[in-house]
Amino acid sequence: MTLQQLVYEDGNIAVALLSLEDGQSARLAVRWLEPPQYKGKDGRVHDTTNVMGGATDWFIVPFTFGTAIGRTLVEQNAAGLSGFDDAGFAALVQWLIASDELEDAMCY
Repeated sequence: MTLQQLVYEDGNIAVALLSLEDGQSARLAVRWLEPPQYKGKDGRVHDTTNVMGGATDWFIVPFTFGTAIGRTLVEQNAAGLSGFDDAGFAALVQWLIASDELEDAMCY
């Protein structure tokens, strides 16, 4: 699998679309980012870990969970959440539309 497009990153977690081996399919993937070091009150630099015990590899989420995450990211982007890559967000929207998980038009 290869990184197709980074969608979102906030300093703790990243969301991306990854291409599978066939080169045609894309899946939503998530990874925890490497935790930063912090300077303690004692003036020394202290290492920290993330909730995954320091692991930072991409993992592909199941399709239905990935589309739920994608739809939530669309809502959060519309609400003004920062951290989105513009090209990645556009690719996410197109992936959701192609997957029939997001309508490309709204009627009221």
